[in-house]
Amino acid sequence: MALSENNNGKKIIWIIIICFFAVLSPVLGWFAFKSIANSGLFVLSGADKAAGIFKKPFSAGGSLGGNQSETETCSNLKGTSPKEIDCARRNIDGVYVEPGQENLFPIAAIIENHIDARPPSALSRANLVIEAEAEGGITRFLAVYADGSEIKEIGPIRSARPYFVDWARELSALFIHCGGSPEALVKIARENVFDLNEFYNGTYFWRGKSRPAPHNVYTSTENLNGYLENKKAGEGKYLSWQFKDDAALPEGEIGKNVKIKFKTPDYYVDWVYDRESNGYIRYLAGQMHKDADGVEITAKNVIVMYVKAEVIDDESRLKMQHIGSGKAIVCLDGKCEEGSWEKKSGSARIRFYAGDNEEFKFNAGAAWIEVVRPEREVIIK
Repeated sequence: MALSENNNGKKIIWIIIICFFAVLSPVLGWFAFKSIANSGLFVLSGADKAAGIFKKPFSAGGSLGGNQSETETCSNLKGTSPKEIDCARRNIDGVYVEPGQENLFPIAAIIENHIDARPPSALSRANLVIEAEAEGGITRFLAVYADGSEIKEIGPIRSARPYFVDWARELSALFIHCGGSPEALVKIARENVFDLNEFYNGTYFWRGKSRPAPHNVYTSTENLNGYLENKKAGEGKYLSWQFKDDAALPEGEIGKNVKIKFKTPDYYVDWVYDRESNGYIRYLAGQMHKDADGVEITAKNVIVMYVKAEVIDDESRLKMQHIGSGKAIVCLDGKCEEGSWEKKSGSARIRFYAGDNEEFKFNAGAAWIEVVRPEREVIIK
């Protein structure tokens, strides 16, 4: 009887021990897992956590390697210096990019601004834009793309003028246009400009059906990259400007806005400073200027470049004194400062200098150069 009772007691003790470990083991296992996960030995995505999948840590060269932040990448630095990641400034606009992406071959396209050509396509995607008058006070854009983005529609593409040719030449860019003035076409041929004229290369362009000619010529980066590949174009071959990190506008200080009164109100331009982005929002004819897809046009740097011009023919075409030097106003970080511009030759890069003759350092991001004749009114306030 006593032996039977002893055996029953032992069974009860073993049952208690087994139950204790059955409950305790998962708890200990969970705490061990959390400790390992928090130490960084394993990296799990949300989907992996749900599925209970373990992954090995990223290698030192991966996006989370070493001491790098999980969210800090070259593409999202937004005007601030990289801390522990390897980035390079892009030549065209100073934006931080992965090494090897800083000097892509530039494309410079003539985009028109006639009332019947609005809204444009992909003007907001340009890294650099130069706006200048063509005929009758109507302005036109030279839009430069050099960041490797895929853009499905660029345009409307319009005809060349000699000064636009020289602004494209200083970047050694592929110059995109649809015909041109006689002087511009002679200049392109005589100076062996690397260009793509829709008149003779229609397969790289198309005519849109929503607008009448001549306001309906478009192209895409896919088409243009195909042309560059056929021509075996390599990296860009131009001198970069100087760039800096954003500077904060002092608290309570109101940023300066820029109004440019081209010949008629349909072409009046306003650049309104936006403190949140430390950039400028563009307005055209009193309305926010947007692309055809609804994206607003903005810039990190706005430059007013005064250039004398005169009408030279019955078509009201202009001859601009765009080579030499003159007055400039540079606006960035909510402030505007008078200075000067200089372009020593047709192929030389435009340079902008402050009053102390030091070259301006621009913020990383899009720059707009507004080429203004001295008789046009510019208001800074």
